[in-house]
Amino acid sequence: MASIHLLSDLMMKRIAAGEVVERPASVAKELIENALDAGSSRILLRIEESGVSLIEVTDDGNGMTEEDVLLCCRRHATSKIRDEEDLEAITTLGFRGEALASISAVSRMVITTCHQSENEGTQVLLESGEIREVLKVAPRKGTTVSVRDLFAAVPARRKFLKTPVTELRHLIRVFRTMVLSHPKIDWTLQVNGDKTMHLLRNTLEERLNDVLGDSRELIHIHRSVSGLNIEAWISRPGDGRKSRENQFVFINGRAVQNRSLSHAVLSAYGNRLGRGEYPVYILYIEMDPRLVDVNVHPMKSEVRFQDEHLIYNLIRKITEDALRGPAVIPDLHLITKKRGSNLRFRGNETPRLSSQLSLEAQSTETAPLPASVSFREGEKRFPELWQIHNRYILSQIKSGITIIDQHVAHERILYEKVLACKKSAPGGSQQLLFPQTLQLSIDDYSTLTEINTALERIGFGLKEFGKQTVVIESVPLDIRKGNEKDILLDILDDYRENRGTGEDFWDAVAKSYACKSAVKSGDSLTLPEMTSLIDQLFATSEPYFCPHGRPIIVNLSLEEIDRRFGR
Repeated sequence: MASIHLLSDLMMKRIAAGEVVERPASVAKELIENALDAGSSRILLRIEESGVSLIEVTDDGNGMTEEDVLLCCRRHATSKIRDEEDLEAITTLGFRGEALASISAVSRMVITTCHQSENEGTQVLLESGEIREVLKVAPRKGTTVSVRDLFAAVPARRKFLKTPVTELRHLIRVFRTMVLSHPKIDWTLQVNGDKTMHLLRNTLEERLNDVLGDSRELIHIHRSVSGLNIEAWISRPGDGRKSRENQFVFINGRAVQNRSLSHAVLSAYGNRLGRGEYPVYILYIEMDPRLVDVNVHPMKSEVRFQDEHLIYNLIRKITEDALRGPAVIPDLHLITKKRGSNLRFRGNETPRLSSQLSLEAQSTETAPLPASVSFREGEKRFPELWQIHNRYILSQIKSGITIIDQHVAHERILYEKVLACKKSAPGGSQQLLFPQTLQLSIDDYSTLTEINTALERIGFGLKEFGKQTVVIESVPLDIRKGNEKDILLDILDDYRENRGTGEDFWDAVAKSYACKSAVKSGDSLTLPEMTSLIDQLFATSEPYFCPHGRPIIVNLSLEEIDRRFGR
């Protein structure tokens, strides 16, 4: 008896289903893509028991004739491509002709549809991939596909599903992605019988508000170059998140994954994000479909570009340009509102889509006017700069008030000075009238030995004086006299921490020196010192964020102030 044999049609369908139907969220994705390809303007997604009991998509698209609905459940049956030429320029979300056949092989499926040209509809019942019944029903424009008892006939698949809460999160992720990709469509989501969300068709920016919260907190980018139309929203430096949940890429309306694009955005941020933080970004790219291959994986979520290098450099450059511009300056909203997604869920097992960030408005005290401000009849004289609580520098600008954090502003200046020392002439130094002797621990001495060359280039003059002992003879010009020992020890501690995260040597030295040598919160500055600080700040390559990603400048608009006073 031959050991090799042909598999049954059902077995082949179930094996194919393993590539297409990974979990309930995969079913929802395929059904919604079919609804979008049908030209729908309204789509309803119903979920019960995290998709295991029911996943149902209803649309008002073109619908299908009886002949088409009987064909659509067969493998490799599709209306979206006909020949190789179509495959090279795919414009639809679906095209493989596998989804419905694969889903029906591992569930009980009911398709109810009516073509726009017909006076009656068709209902097809399928189980284990086979058509069980065909009925004529009342006409209703569009199609409804109901998938029940997913993986019930394949217990081995069902046992690998995660908890109901986890599976629901994946379903919600699919829904959020689809909602973002097609803002001109009305979307409704029902979970366990409750209408959880209803979004009317809207502009792209308003749709971002619906899903992610206030889009004003993001930087908007719009570029048309090299045959590509790119529209993007990215988070400001210092506003990173602890997960990659709010990262989306859409190519010609298709949600995709591409490591090169993700790396391009992340590398553009560089050190503008804190440790363990990720940027928020939503990229919309319109391009010639012949220049991108979407037929990489059965899930159709991975893509390859004809010129990967061009796309990578372009995305990285426009992101870097945006992060260097004045748009990165955050606005201070005195009258606060909750920021977060409008997507909300009820029920004990249903998680919120995103955590709500609530900024409580703090009480405002009226401070006395500075002595340098005088009010005379017919005259108002203000200093160009004010220092507030020996911590912030305040200045009037055309749109309102700008507030500068003196410590992180000086940090940015010193950071770039150190990096300049690496490439050009050493930094200047000042001799100490009374050199200071410093006894070091084993760790500190080892660290000093590692970075001594860099410290000398910055402007430190250090001389060995016995075992684990050094004499500080000179320090950089930027260091205020009196706390040279403490600053050097702080630099050694901070450097060890930075290097522990795998940072570049000079970058770690620069960050450590800048952080520990900069003017501190509480240091009083004269008007010439404040003026010099701001002049030097705006001579840097990135005046808006410190090397650790914290904002340096915050704007308070005149509109916000007027609102606060009830104008």
